Amino acid sequence: MDGPVVLQTGPETFQVLLGGGRRLDAVLAHHTRRGLGLHGVPPVQVATEIVRFLLERDGLPEPGERPVVLAAAAGRYPEFVEEVRGRLG
Repeated sequence: MDGPVVLQTGPETFQVLLGGGRRLDAVLAHHTRRGLGLHGVPPVQVATEIVRFLLERDGLPEPGERPVVLAAAAGRYPEFVEEVRGRLG
């Protein structure tokens, strides 16, 4: 696998396949995409770029019982908004 594979499983839910049999469930709320100015970008693209952003910074939480809220995880990084907008804009 060349990187994470992100599959949309619902309007705001995703499954992230990380390789080596690891996977996690994630959530990306519609209002988060709108707040990023990315409401016209397919949700799975936005989620994929956020996952990549987090992986580059070793900021993706380990798989657990609860879904990872992508915006909360990425919100720890001041460059998050600008970086993701730049990748998708």
